[in-house]
Amino acid sequence: MTDQIQALTQTSPLGGFEITRNGTSLMELCSLSLVSVSPMADGEDGFKIAIEKLFNKATPTGSMTLIDEGRFLMPSAYNQWFFGNENYVSDPCSEALSAFGKVISKRLAMTDQSDAWAVLQLTGEMAGEALLHLCQLDCRNHAMPVGATARTMMAHLGVIITRRPDACDGSACFWLFTPRSSARSFLTAVLAVPPFSGLIPLAFF
Repeated sequence: MTDQIQALTQTSPLGGFEITRNGTSLMELCSLSLVSVSPMADGEDGFKIAIEKLFNKATPTGSMTLIDEGRFLMPSAYNQWFFGNENYVSDPCSEALSAFGKVISKRLAMTDQSDAWAVLQLTGEMAGEALLHLCQLDCRNHAMPVGATARTMMAHLGVIITRRPDACDGSACFWLFTPRSSARSFLTAVLAVPPFSGLIPLAFF
């Protein structure tokens, strides 16, 4: 008897979930590539120089994400960042290596985190109201401008929230990052608040 080897199929944490209600959209982002980047003790200066070349801006603070041409650098922990590409990359670490340059990359600790996180995009008329029910952060425009990023708790789950450039209709846009292990619980929590109340995905239970 010959054993048949089945090819593995890549799946997103939430199966490409997407819904729109009352002019507000919630959708899983399935094509992001994420690399965790942390400069070693002798690589911090070179890292700052590389960032300035990539984004034409100084290294961001621990509460601000740099965004440019489909790439972003988002703070994820103390002296640690997510270098992200908005489009799927088959080898994110090699792409990051090329972006930062081989010399400085030898002074950076990098790991591919693309499959470790679930990312929901929240945008539309009632995005702010939904966040008001989910967390204690002030997510209004003046308090959270484009790029502002914070670690917080939503429904007792750890989340990284970052303000993105406004949507095409001018409404605020937010990305919500949560570990893959808690993705379904997090989605259920978001769907329990306005304007999505009552839309619990039964297939998850």
